[in-house]
Amino acid sequence: MNHDKQKPRFNFIDVLIILIILAVVGAAVYLIASENAAQRRAENANIEFTVRISSVDAEYLSSITEGQTVKDSETGAVLGTIRSVRTENAKYYGNTAVPSESGYTISTSEYEDKYDVYVTISAYAKEDERGIYSVGSTRVLVGSAVYFKVPSFASVSYIVEFSAASQ
Repeated sequence: MNHDKQKPRFNFIDVLIILIILAVVGAAVYLIASENAAQRRAENANIEFTVRISSVDAEYLSSITEGQTVKDSETGAVLGTIRSVRTENAKYYGNTAVPSESGYTISTSEYEDKYDVYVTISAYAKEDERGIYSVGSTRVLVGSAVYFKVPSFASVSYIVEFSAASQ
């Protein structure tokens, strides 16, 4: 019998499989490297943001004072320290537009025993590569919800103002 030993050949399918493996390895290295670069670019900064707590009963106003530590009522993480508190009478906006000389107007009235509370919070936040600051799991963007908690008071509020303090 004739046992000719054939040399293994390197064909097109072998080349294609090697290229696919190299592409997968290259993509994995790229993703890991870009994620590490994004984490290195994240910077910490002191920020201040103002949250609006709507329709607070007058009896709870004394629960929110300057110098208190604010926590996230959902996670318990510290959000920052209250720098200032400002109150305004809560307003009721009617649901019927009335024609007037300059267009249409909506009737408004103020509640006597309910207040909108504007709380300015100072915090230490992390900035990501897009320039968005986060305090713990809370993203600090105007319009974002904040789960606000101080001793004896908790509420869902929304960010109405934001500023990054210089370091």
